[in-house]
Amino acid sequence: MRGFEIGSHIGEKSLDHKDFWPLYKVCEELSVVLFVHPWDMHMWDGRLQKYWMPWLVGMPSETAQAICSVLMGNILVLFPNLRFCFAHGGGSYPIIRGRVSHGWNVRPDLCAGDCQVAPNQLDGKLWTDSLVHDPVALELLINTVGKDHIVLGTDYPFPLGELEVGKVVEEYKPFSSKDRQNLLWDNAVKMLGLEENSLFAKDF
Repeated sequence: MRGFEIGSHIGEKSLDHKDFWPLYKVCEELSVVLFVHPWDMHMWDGRLQKYWMPWLVGMPSETAQAICSVLMGNILVLFPNLRFCFAHGGGSYPIIRGRVSHGWNVRPDLCAGDCQVAPNQLDGKLWTDSLVHDPVALELLINTVGKDHIVLGTDYPFPLGELEVGKVVEEYKPFSSKDRQNLLWDNAVKMLGLEENSLFAKDF
């Protein structure tokens, strides 16, 4: 097994909760990737149910909250070889990254928590998929986590997935052909710790 999917929280427990630490330890030891997909956007109950807001705005916010809980909960320091991959290009995290780091600097009493390292210094340890629907958002994501830490995202079979899989990556003009190959294929091979030849083996 190379990886599996988890939600952005379990009940009232965010991903920094100590109940999850044994899981993280095992995943780190086995070199297993945790793919985080948002769900249960309870904060969007009531007045925010209109216009499909839980899915359009709530899901990106839920993913950002999951990322912040991992960063500010010191998880990537405690488990330095643990790999999280966050769905939907990390949700709204790339756009609030500066705000989060500023909060960590000016109000450590409220924001820092257990975090021993400024959140933006850990960006290079995050992985995300490429499902952002927009070249401007893709550029921001590249500037946040690096183009070597983005893998192809589809959100299949849901309607918010890319109808033409990989279209934004394919049409992103600043990319070289090697960059496109990396995002469409090679980065995932690297993230999952696979040998390229193993993808064609009969027992894969």
